[in-house]
Amino acid sequence: MFLSFPFSFGFGVLCTAGSVISMSSGDWLGVWLGLEINLLGFIPLMVQAPEGQSVEAAIKYFVVQAVGSGFLLLGALGEGNFFFWWFPVSGSFSPGLFFCVVGLVLKLGVAPFHWWVPSVMGGLSWFGCSFLMTWQKLAPFFILLSLSSLFVWFFLFLGCLSSVVGGLMGIGQVQVRVLMAYSSISHWGWILGLLSFSFLCSFFYFFVYFFITVVLFYFLSCQNLARTLNIKGVLGSFTMVGFLSLGGLPPMTGFLPKWVGLQLVCSYSSFFLLSFLVVGSLLSLYYYLSFLFVFFVENSGSYFFYHKKFFGLLMGMGLVFLALGFPFYEFFYCWVGA
Repeated sequence: MFLSFPFSFGFGVLCTAGSVISMSSGDWLGVWLGLEINLLGFIPLMVQAPEGQSVEAAIKYFVVQAVGSGFLLLGALGEGNFFFWWFPVSGSFSPGLFFCVVGLVLKLGVAPFHWWVPSVMGGLSWFGCSFLMTWQKLAPFFILLSLSSLFVWFFLFLGCLSSVVGGLMGIGQVQVRVLMAYSSISHWGWILGLLSFSFLCSFFYFFVYFFITVVLFYFLSCQNLARTLNIKGVLGSFTMVGFLSLGGLPPMTGFLPKWVGLQLVCSYSSFFLLSFLVVGSLLSLYYYLSFLFVFFVENSGSYFFYHKKFFGLLMGMGLVFLALGFPFYEFFYCWVGA
């Protein structure tokens, strides 16, 4: 099912407005309302994929998000405040807030609440996958930033588990969308782990991950790939650089937030978290390199130039962003205050 431009644009605006409402709200009722508006705007965009599984993926996503919203409302009601204000009166941990956090991490799809992410990603278009991995995560993550000081150990647990689960489950995957789903889970392990120490460093990691993912999915969508590993030409080489950057291979841009994060974690002597993050990253980089090995074996000598100048310019700019971020390490390291 495909929607014409005015309708797809309208649903996109509705989706964006919902996220903005959630992030700008000062009470739980406004957060819940914004997330529901965002969901209503995103569901029609999900079913535009030419693959037959898009409707099934949209239904799964709707059910999971509805359950997450239920936890969110249950936790807000458990606070015992009619206006659903953010924090309890004492400013300390409360069971109601814990239910709210569980609802938010369920919406994010981090381990151990990750079971829905690969199946939903496998049925979406490249645009839907990109939107799901980036913009749809923004509002729940923004809310978690405000709660980071109350759930440090919980975020540490989620960070360790997500990093390793995303790395292990991605090994042996041959479907690109499913591979990217497990990669997303692994990256969210880093984001939540760093959130336990510095919300600014965590947000910086998410910011870099956001733009690398958008550029990479743009490259993938331009090739009109199926679900298997089939990349050709110069555009495939750009995609290869994107995968290496997303995997965090130095000196790519994707290595920059990981290096800053490692410096931060070492400064707190949290070597337990550090070991999980490093192992998860190595596992993720392993299946990225396996992916690229197949690319070289099957497409050696098959190169061609993308002839459309406008799209070629966009790809060139994206390639520069993916490959040349490491020289700015000192600037970003000082900026996040690691």
